[in-house]
Amino acid sequence: MLRRSILSIVGGLALDAALVSAPVATSQTLSSQNYVIGVLEFGTRIGFDEYVVSFKEGLREAGLVEGGNLRIEYRFADNDKYKLKRLADELVRSKVHLIYAPTILEVLGAKSATSTIPIVFSAINDPVGAELVTSLARPGGNITGVSTANSELTSKRVQLMREMFPGSARFGVIYDEDTAHACQIELTDIRNAAKTLLIDVREYPYVSNVELDKTFERAQRANIAAALVPTVYETRRFGAALLSQSTVGRLPLIYADAAPVEAGGLMSYGPQSGWATRRAASYVAKILAGAKPADLAIEQPSRYELIVNMKAARTMGVQVPQSVLLRADRVIE
Repeated sequence: MLRRSILSIVGGLALDAALVSAPVATSQTLSSQNYVIGVLEFGTRIGFDEYVVSFKEGLREAGLVEGGNLRIEYRFADNDKYKLKRLADELVRSKVHLIYAPTILEVLGAKSATSTIPIVFSAINDPVGAELVTSLARPGGNITGVSTANSELTSKRVQLMREMFPGSARFGVIYDEDTAHACQIELTDIRNAAKTLLIDVREYPYVSNVELDKTFERAQRANIAAALVPTVYETRRFGAALLSQSTVGRLPLIYADAAPVEAGGLMSYGPQSGWATRRAASYVAKILAGAKPADLAIEQPSRYELIVNMKAARTMGVQVPQSVLLRADRVIE
């Protein structure tokens, strides 16, 4: 525990030093030029504008206005990971100044297309473990951004799930098998946390929206009390279907993001909604102002929110323990 505390302090000092030494992007330093950034997205255009609201707000706060001094080249893979490399190549040929690649899927596509154009991400759990950067304090290449989770956060999410259902010892994790490589690190953390807590966490992958009903049926037959949704693409790609299956099948889901809970999910524990994309925008601005991605430390959230939807709990017949309610940052009635 002491060693972890020391490493945390050292890491924090390194992060502070890296951020202090980076050029500060302001409207004065950016407004005199015109910039072009590429946005590489695994999904479709439908619903994407809502997802990047915080990202664009962060850009505006730094003096980057789409349609003004900023042009954004959008590329959508329509849920086909094999398109990402080709689309990334298109962005490189378009001579963009930077590529915003939110998740590991897009980052891998962008990385295969360029080793010089800066790449900024906003939703990767362990960029070091994924071998995208050398270290959190000094990424060392052309990739940097915001990490939304770590092993301690994942372990805490498993603990909360266990606390929500104290009479159960069998849980699940439901994820899209097509993007499983994007959450392998988190799955490992979930397995380790389950061993520590002496609970059974079973994995339920699926490969399409159509298979979700069979996946939930399997979980229900196994008497799964609740299931975790990893912090990857599910809540954007299959969010509505997951929520529907969860409600109809009365199988509670525990999320990392607040949006699914606000839409009717049971509980979430993770960074504040919109935090990651807004912070990623600040990285874009710093790099356009002259900072090098290699020197911009990976930022991790310092505050997490526990959100409980009591309406969903009543619908699914879940008794929320008072200990959980007392710690909740927000309770949706």
